[in-house]
Amino acid sequence: MPRLIPVLVLIAFSLSLNAQVRKDFKHLESLFSEGNLSEARQSITKLKPNKDDEHALVKYYEAILNKNNADALSLLTSCAEKYSKTHYGQLAMLEAAKIHILERDMNKAKTLLRRITSPDIVERFYWTAVVFYWLDDFSTAIANAENYIRLDASGIEVEAAQHLISDSYIKQKKYQSAISSLNKIGQLKNYDKQYHLYKLGLAYELSGNFKNAQNSYREGYELNKYSQVAFNIEERLFALRSKAPAIDLSFLYPYTPLDIQSECEQDSSLVVESFVAKTGTDISEIKLPEIDSSQPIKLIAKPINGNFLQAGRFSIETNAERLCKTIRAMKIPSSYYEDNTSEQITWVVLAGPFTSREYTDHARVLLNNVDINSFVVQY
Repeated sequence: MPRLIPVLVLIAFSLSLNAQVRKDFKHLESLFSEGNLSEARQSITKLKPNKDDEHALVKYYEAILNKNNADALSLLTSCAEKYSKTHYGQLAMLEAAKIHILERDMNKAKTLLRRITSPDIVERFYWTAVVFYWLDDFSTAIANAENYIRLDASGIEVEAAQHLISDSYIKQKKYQSAISSLNKIGQLKNYDKQYHLYKLGLAYELSGNFKNAQNSYREGYELNKYSQVAFNIEERLFALRSKAPAIDLSFLYPYTPLDIQSECEQDSSLVVESFVAKTGTDISEIKLPEIDSSQPIKLIAKPINGNFLQAGRFSIETNAERLCKTIRAMKIPSSYYEDNTSEQITWVVLAGPFTSREYTDHARVLLNNVDINSFVVQY
């Protein structure tokens, strides 16, 4: 009997140790979910996994906490291959698939997503929908997105899934179905209302319902006139007006003429009259640097020095040119340049250059008075 005591003590100690290990692993999960990434990295080095579930968890978080995409993908792939039947092995497949999607390698992503069998990982249906959307299989994309929404109605990707369904219907030219899908987004508690209205306006526009398109665009535009979505809406409104000339765009920018005119001088009187009526100030009384007539409206490149006000960024060049002419009509020097540093080419409007901060601030006040939002930039 006495010889059994050490054995029982050893078993009790072993059970206690295993319980402690499980607690430490849960602590790692908590640290990550709370955003304590540095502590999570330190915690990983102290863990001693002794079964597949624990090995998979450690390797998964090593990958997730790795800042290098290639290294993270390598760790995720290893985790998925070695521990494919564990929960974190399955999650590794999902995260690896996301990286392949970002790299536009849809076939590899599809292969990984098909290997996920865990009923707890509902998110796989959304990412499968993304893959099939990019593969132009819109019916399968819709089916997977709808499956995701059905299985997790409060999931983090529900809004994105509804947009994907709508975009898939638009690709199929089923515009009424797209509108119905977008209307479901409006029933969510939290969603990006401006982007939703922009997409809704586009669906109405493509369906030929120009009145509802204009109403959606206008409501979205007025939520935030200076966001990138607002610039996209503005472009769609001008495109809409080319289809329906009776569309009223007077709610857009008060300083923007509705018709593009060839000479800046033709716009000057309209802008000056609007400015004087709004502020009670005569522009001729304001001292600003004279416009250099030799300075072209479009610059060959971004300036390399000087003080400027950035007054706009557009994805349609004529909008940038129009704003420059409007600003010059206010006797403020202005030009724009083409920015091709990102995937989408944009045209940036600058007021200036200004020789002093006093001039810069004065010009900014004048622009703000006619609802041209701007901010100081130095090169």
